[in-house]
Amino acid sequence: MVIPMKVLVSGKGGCGKSTISAMLGKYLVGNGYRVLIIDADESNPGLYRMLGLPKVKTLAEHLGGKKRAKILMAAEGKGELDEELFNWTLDDIPGEILAKKGNLAVLTIGKIEEAEEGCACPYGFLARKLLEGITLKDGEIIIVDTEAGIEHFGRGIDKYVDVVIDVAEPSTESIELSKKIASLSESLRLKHIVVLNKALPGVEEELPVKPDVVIPFDQNFILGSLKGREVEPIPQIEELWKKVESSP
Repeated sequence: MVIPMKVLVSGKGGCGKSTISAMLGKYLVGNGYRVLIIDADESNPGLYRMLGLPKVKTLAEHLGGKKRAKILMAAEGKGELDEELFNWTLDDIPGEILAKKGNLAVLTIGKIEEAEEGCACPYGFLARKLLEGITLKDGEIIIVDTEAGIEHFGRGIDKYVDVVIDVAEPSTESIELSKKIASLSESLRLKHIVVLNKALPGVEEELPVKPDVVIPFDQNFILGSLKGREVEPIPQIEELWKKVESSP
């Protein structure tokens, strides 16, 4: 059993972050771990479906809504925030914000629900404070499914994780973003693992970076998604986990 670990999944929009987060979560639970997936993407609603779980109240809703999150964020800026707000273990997390199936649970930070409601900064603040305060025991893993891009680095979320899984697809935009993620991860001294997703034959040899794990393009993922099927771990997820848990 590995020591407690917080793993962040990052990458370009549509590259497969949520799919890989869901598959990794299922794989780990199947191998005896207790897993919390934190949905820190304020836009994508698909993670619950991928895991066959019902939607539940978000962390922001539990605390009183986005306005309340803004008040807490302002309090931190003034040095007036109760720093024990999220001094939780996995067992301390309120049940109303957890969608659970055995040893797998999902917690959503918050979602943009209305036009002109403002930026998602309060949700980034909540994600950062949650990761900062939560304490894990041996055999417990947190997977953070982030929003598209690298704003989570700017928000300071990555400061409180151990590993960054960088999901890229074979496009110039995605590979360039991957290089930036690698640089930002290095600046925080974080282990950085590159997953090339949706890879067609021969494309790996054309890339300017060498991925640690390669997942071939499979149209069945698209068809399964359209039919509302849960995702299941594929062999490359075991390979990915071995890269994550190996020494830096």
